[in-house]
Amino acid sequence: MADDVKNPWPELPAPSPGLGSELDVEVAIIGAGIHGSALARELGLRGVSCALIDKGAIGGGTSQWSSQLLHGGIRYMLTGDITQMREGLRERATWARIAPSRVKWEAFWMPHGGWIEGLTHRFGIGLYDHWGSDRPDWPAHLRLGAVPREVFEADPRSKGGPYGGATAYADLMTWDRELVRDLAASSTAVKLEGHDIESFESEGGELRAARLRDRRDGAARRVTFRRVVFALGPWHDKAMKEWFQDTYKWLRLSSGIHLWFPAQAGCERPWAIRRPQGRILFVIPRDGRLQVGTTEREVHSEEGGAVGILPSEREEIYGALEAKLPGIPWRKLPVLAEETGVRPLVRPTQDRMGTSHMSREALLETHPKFANATMVLGGKLTTARALMDRLAAKLTGRECPESRTLPLQKWDGQ
Repeated sequence: MADDVKNPWPELPAPSPGLGSELDVEVAIIGAGIHGSALARELGLRGVSCALIDKGAIGGGTSQWSSQLLHGGIRYMLTGDITQMREGLRERATWARIAPSRVKWEAFWMPHGGWIEGLTHRFGIGLYDHWGSDRPDWPAHLRLGAVPREVFEADPRSKGGPYGGATAYADLMTWDRELVRDLAASSTAVKLEGHDIESFESEGGELRAARLRDRRDGAARRVTFRRVVFALGPWHDKAMKEWFQDTYKWLRLSSGIHLWFPAQAGCERPWAIRRPQGRILFVIPRDGRLQVGTTEREVHSEEGGAVGILPSEREEIYGALEAKLPGIPWRKLPVLAEETGVRPLVRPTQDRMGTSHMSREALLETHPKFANATMVLGGKLTTARALMDRLAAKLTGRECPESRTLPLQKWDGQ
């Protein structure tokens, strides 16, 4: 049986004063995670009114439980999904331009065993860094390519394990909830946090309005709109069944956990370790701690984005750490925090593979019952802005090149 979910759900802000009971916008966005908040910014840049609606806080669900990386996906070098990888690398550079205070460049080490594996890594990682050579504000002190032997051996993770060296590649770390909130702050959206959707109104095969209830003070609100976008992440199938009695499964869900340990002296660079089935074990020093993850476990699509942690998942991480990095006494270290995130994956037409082999690519679909409703299915943190840029252009007929260059406004106003 799974443990209780350990993710800390953020408290809701106080109700906004003067928020009326009847609101009218061009677009209603249901879900205030990375996709919903990115779309709110895109619509604001095009002068289109919208409402950003979520039962929780903005960025308070799955968007705060990712691996907190903006990356091309080094694993795609193994799976052969080069097109998706190169899109991610382009978007990585965009995030570095528009959110410089919310991102941090790092040189990730991928360790290798013998010289043949080392040569393979150097070639593949060399291509990754060549295709991702657009790195705004890259720190001059970070070095890519072969890690000098004396530097590698000074890291306690190299002791007693199967590795003889490492190759460093570039990627971008972030603080995902803050990034989502900055996107929302950079929009002109009416922000309706803490609102449950009680019902929808439809007419002529289109949705026209949503009736809401503020979870904090019980206030009732009605939002009318011309278009609606469901950006629900892993909660999509569950919500569609609740609101519209839909039973079609659009998604397959994969959960993964992270454990946070105390910082370890000498562990200065993040490590990315290849594992079976194409997954990567990350060991990342950040914020004075050591983040370790992730696992992969399929969960039922109607569970949504909040699932428990199985003891076997912890054991899987410990087993991988002890096999790959035995120089650190992992089981003796206190676990400072643990979290589980859920990846929404678009269910393929030929649904015969495990989630570890499924694409992370997103899909935009019109709801089969409502012609003015768009569903955002799947996707990931890195490419969310680009996807919502395309959706906003489709909804409004307007391109917006400044989306890729205009800095985000910080949520806290700093």
